[in-house]
Amino acid sequence: MTDLLLSADAAALVPGPLGTEVQAGKSSTKARLVIDTSVLIADPTCVLEFTEADIIIPLTVVEELDGLKSRSDDVGRSARTALRTLEELRVAHGGSLAQPVPTGAPGATLQIEINNIRKHLLIEHGLDPSIPDNRIIGAAIGQSDFGPTTMVSNDAALRIKAAHLGVSAAEHTLARRNNDRPAIGWSTIDAAPEAIDALYAAGGIAVESVSPGLEIAENEFAVLHAGSQSALVRAVGNEMVLLPRSAPEPWGLRPRNKEQRFALELLLDPDIKVIALDGRAGTGKTLLAIAAGLEQVVEQRRYDRLAVYRPLVPVGRADVGFLPGGLDEKLDPWMAAIHDAVVALTDMGSSHDAGNLVDELTERGQLSLESVTFLRGRSLQRQIVLIDEAQNLEPTTLRTILTRVGEGTKVIFTCDTSQIDAPYLGESNNALSVLASAFSGQRCFGHITLTACERSDVASLAAELL
Repeated sequence: MTDLLLSADAAALVPGPLGTEVQAGKSSTKARLVIDTSVLIADPTCVLEFTEADIIIPLTVVEELDGLKSRSDDVGRSARTALRTLEELRVAHGGSLAQPVPTGAPGATLQIEINNIRKHLLIEHGLDPSIPDNRIIGAAIGQSDFGPTTMVSNDAALRIKAAHLGVSAAEHTLARRNNDRPAIGWSTIDAAPEAIDALYAAGGIAVESVSPGLEIAENEFAVLHAGSQSALVRAVGNEMVLLPRSAPEPWGLRPRNKEQRFALELLLDPDIKVIALDGRAGTGKTLLAIAAGLEQVVEQRRYDRLAVYRPLVPVGRADVGFLPGGLDEKLDPWMAAIHDAVVALTDMGSSHDAGNLVDELTERGQLSLESVTFLRGRSLQRQIVLIDEAQNLEPTTLRTILTRVGEGTKVIFTCDTSQIDAPYLGESNNALSVLASAFSGQRCFGHITLTACERSDVASLAAELL
């Protein structure tokens, strides 16, 4: 797991100036951190990552984890992992966590707090002390007697209430490189005309020759500009490699902009095993992935199957309840978006032809549509695995998915981090954000953020204005 960061939306995370950050492995000032249940659900072993910090877990949090552990989804698995982590610390240090015990990280201790919950202050501010979230705030108020304290939670309402009662509150997210600037996978770079000429002559040029001191990640793309000259390149090792003049057209799909062109370069490269496609609605993420998958499975026979997985998370708060029929019929509503993508790839956009194509490929074993729930225990060999709507996946699910990958398999994640329907997930702590941070710079990984909406003028306006 990568470094952990408490975002600086609290007044003071540790003694210091406004907006001081606490980052695992990099903090030199002791901090008191009260951890909320939502943090342990998002990252069950985070208590072992902090350094130079006194970590306090209210007993209420343990009760909430106990109530969640029986669930069969990712939340239940995270709750069980968090409880096992606490249990291992308890057993290793004499059987009790009532007093601070070392976590193993430099300068870090952990304690489960039972007493010192300021119920009278909660009542004075109109908060019911019997509600677990309010008791966690009360525990944080009590800890402030011993020094500057920060309550860490992924629950925005809890942070707002804590700050109202004078307790510093911060969100727990994974650290991102480049000063929290999200990577988009490509950039525009000014270059000398001589560099552009050398690039076209040789097909590649050293990164240092383009701009001394230039930093560009592996498999990141760039648009080189020199007056009226320009070139599309990709970083491979220490070189910038010129993209072919003609764009690939998998399954007859022609890229409509440079971002889609960059995405197709990654999707069709057999050396790239893990791909993340991020972008708002209508940018073509799923369509590009489906087209590239069908091309390499049906036409090139590079892979045996295109396996599409989606999380079963309803939009908004309305669930469809129990659906009738067999497994395929139950999954049909969730997989309608994949059917729509196949419709767009057929001649004249025929829904009938798309249905026949899906049925034919399914019967031949070249296409499967399943829920992410069914991935545990699988071993995926020689497949293109598309994880659609990955913004609704917990970071813990990411490890489950990638550890299923066998030889000759490519995994594609598509997501729109502005449309997250799962609770306690945000743009910084969902599975794709964690993936982009952890795998950045790896030869087998590529990431592109698509920004231009190509679905329709209405879709483009809705994404911008609503």
